[in-house]
Amino acid sequence: MRVQYLLLAGALGLLAPAMASAATTVEYSYAQIYLSSSTVDLVPSTSAAGVLNGIKCIFPSSSPTTLKITVTIDTTASSLTVDPTYFERESNGGGQYLSGWIPFNTDFNSSIHVQLNNTGLGTSTINCWASWWHT
Repeated sequence: MRVQYLLLAGALGLLAPAMASAATTVEYSYAQIYLSSSTVDLVPSTSAAGVLNGIKCIFPSSSPTTLKITVTIDTTASSLTVDPTYFERESNGGGQYLSGWIPFNTDFNSSIHVQLNNTGLGTSTINCWASWWHT
């Protein structure tokens, strides 16, 4: 009897990670914006439920330009303008401005879309990443 319980527990232990990964897809998105008056998708329109964990951007040292990030969650859009001159700056290398991870930890029930926009904010090459997951 004890052997049967051990076998059952072992089988469930092997199945649990597979069951968990089948329901959740972890995403790591990247986008670069460099043309003036443009908009790019950081997280493309996705119809699912999940969580936006955070966004991170790197701005050039030569011409740090502000950036507008628009997050649309379940048809409700919110925007924030990011000024890199308030960020940490590399002490070596190119002296780029680093945002670090901007935490969102925001749930979405039906859809998500994240865009980067620099219209009227200047032009420079800005690299951004988003960490998120969906079911």
